[in-house]
Amino acid sequence: MKVEVVVDIKKLIAEKQFKVLKEVLIEQEPVTVVKMIEELPPDEKIIVFRFLPKDTAAEVFSELEKDDQMELLSLFKEETLRDIIESMDADDRASLLEELPANVVKRLLSYLSEEERKNTLILLNYPEDSAGRIMNPDFLDLKESLLVKEALEKIRSQGKEKESIYTLFVIDAKRKLKGVLELKDLIFAQEDQLVKDIMNEDPIYVTVYDDQEKVARIMQDYNLLAIPVTDSEKRLVGMITIDDMVDVLEDSATEDIQRMAAIGVTETSYFHTSLWELVKNRVIWLAALLLFESVAVFVIEGFSEVLQKITILAAFMPTINAIGGNTGSQMSAIIIRSMAVGDIEEKDFKKVIFKEITSGLVLGIILGVIMFLRSLLNTQEFLIMSSLALSILIVVIISNILGAILPFLAKKMRLDPALISGPFISTLMDIISMVVYFSIASFLLKDLI
Repeated sequence: MKVEVVVDIKKLIAEKQFKVLKEVLIEQEPVTVVKMIEELPPDEKIIVFRFLPKDTAAEVFSELEKDDQMELLSLFKEETLRDIIESMDADDRASLLEELPANVVKRLLSYLSEEERKNTLILLNYPEDSAGRIMNPDFLDLKESLLVKEALEKIRSQGKEKESIYTLFVIDAKRKLKGVLELKDLIFAQEDQLVKDIMNEDPIYVTVYDDQEKVARIMQDYNLLAIPVTDSEKRLVGMITIDDMVDVLEDSATEDIQRMAAIGVTETSYFHTSLWELVKNRVIWLAALLLFESVAVFVIEGFSEVLQKITILAAFMPTINAIGGNTGSQMSAIIIRSMAVGDIEEKDFKKVIFKEITSGLVLGIILGVIMFLRSLLNTQEFLIMSSLALSILIVVIISNILGAILPFLAKKMRLDPALISGPFISTLMDIISMVVYFSIASFLLKDLI
């Protein structure tokens, strides 16, 4: 479907059927236009932008990959560039400008009105992952002293220019947030009622310095379509809508998945990431893990006498390693996910550890019994079977506890907990598993060595 649409556009451009092209584009939603043009070369993208309405062009441009945006900026005519920059939402504009060289930013800011320029610079001054960076400062507010009929009149006169009017924010004379109001409640209220009499006087809000992921959790927990953003003195300065949060959650999930797989974080999609970038983001982690994993060689070398005399132990080394890595990775994934959604906090550390010692013990006993019975296929020596089962038990308990502890430790050190999961904990458990396995075997099988 997508390929056919792109081919049709290429054909219209090649045959210079620009009137038809314009008619086709006008009928499309911005997200559809993005899909239609994403595979076009830059010079043909430029032609498409010439026929898009100004507001649609700004939305389409905002949705493009960063590398596409950078390329198009250098190709747009001055007038088109001005229209797009002026029509972009302030938060999207700030996201674009932070990626650009200072001289380009200065030029683009010159296209804006004084008010828009001020709003954009305000957003750029907030920390990268803060609510202030993604809030929209262009919102509709209502004074608490307004009558319902006056509030409705204000919405009719100003609402079209605002990002959202379904959730309205109520302020006092000093612009302090006093409440929130749903549009439907305003519509069905009596015209002579005061706004303050029908508003929710206990609004859910965030501050400009709150972390974006925290904002996402709050909006998710309270099923909010929009949330007010205040400064430190509770003055209303912006709003964040659910579509902004979808982007935050997607970026956060992508970042966590990449870190859990020991990959450097990339902000572009797969086909917009260069081969060198893909290699660079993986090779550092893989090299570090390779060197770390090699510690296990010294462990095995230290127990070489045991292996030479009881060679059957070598056959079970991959099994012991695998169960340690798998258990630790499972546990860390559970804890990291629970931390991400707010189910677990730092104060819950002792409760989590106690619970995971218990669950690790139960898992270890079950898996140890399975290993004991499984080893009958290779050996009938009771002590060897017992050493395998006991190793599984202890390795599972240790890996379960480490999988729970390491995310807390990472958070304490102000690191992303995702950094210590996946390949890292698997590599760590490979080393620990070998120490446990050969120590137990040496102890139980000392009479056979």
